[in-house]
Amino acid sequence: MMDGRSFFNKLWVIESLPVGDLKTGTRLVENHLERAKLEHPDLLVAFEQPITKCDFLNVLKRIRDEAKTGGINPMLHVECHGCPDGLSVASGEFVEWDELREVLIEINHSCRLNLVIVLAACNGAHLINVSTRMDRAPFWAIIGPEAEVKAGEIEKDFGAFYKTFFERFDGDAAINALNSGEARIERKYHFMSAQGLFIRAYTKYYKSHCIGKGRRERIEYLTTQAMQNLDVKRRGVNWARNKIKEGLDAEDAHFVKLKDRYFFIDCYPENAQRFPLSRDEILGKAKP
Repeated sequence: MMDGRSFFNKLWVIESLPVGDLKTGTRLVENHLERAKLEHPDLLVAFEQPITKCDFLNVLKRIRDEAKTGGINPMLHVECHGCPDGLSVASGEFVEWDELREVLIEINHSCRLNLVIVLAACNGAHLINVSTRMDRAPFWAIIGPEAEVKAGEIEKDFGAFYKTFFERFDGDAAINALNSGEARIERKYHFMSAQGLFIRAYTKYYKSHCIGKGRRERIEYLTTQAMQNLDVKRRGVNWARNKIKEGLDAEDAHFVKLKDRYFFIDCYPENAQRFPLSRDEILGKAKP
């Protein structure tokens, strides 16, 4: 999982909570991260308190721009209210997961797929649901709850997380502390990697588009689209359908394109060694 600070060298704490709420981000910085900075002088910590949706997105764009300059790999800790559809900022405005996903992809691109996100928000792990598309990965790893969590719990749990992490630089131990040692099936907070999400996404894609009824429907849809071309129409529907079948049979090459894009291998060839997944490996683990 997370091995020391090999994936980040600057921690951004972004707190956007309404007036009257327990300021869990502020308390995290004051009670744990200031102490961690004393013990680890090379640790960079930035604390932001955006109020509006525009402010919130602008902070993320600043993080993206800083990462572009090189040398800074950010880890984001976000303290907001959340729901299955997105985040609510201090002003009461709503940031949908899709909006958040786009700027996170830009940050992740800038830091060569090293972005770690901690969402200390109710339903924060639902960002996973818009991260299983066969597109660019929005993060290297995400940590967050799938259900409602009280502010007092968030303060206690993430305090334990960072205390353990900066004492031992062991991500597994920190996740265990975050969940108070609960068995994996009972955990409030979940860790998910880009690799795990890609496996989930490709397995779903394969089952829905590459075999059985899904494949047949895909062939007919693509054939209908191809017949809009006058040259294809002149050659006939059977010719078009056979050509589409030939293309779909080259799924190994398509898999490589999807993988290269998702893990930014087309931009950073060295990422191929970090994510040595094969199509046979993924499908071999998939349930029938």
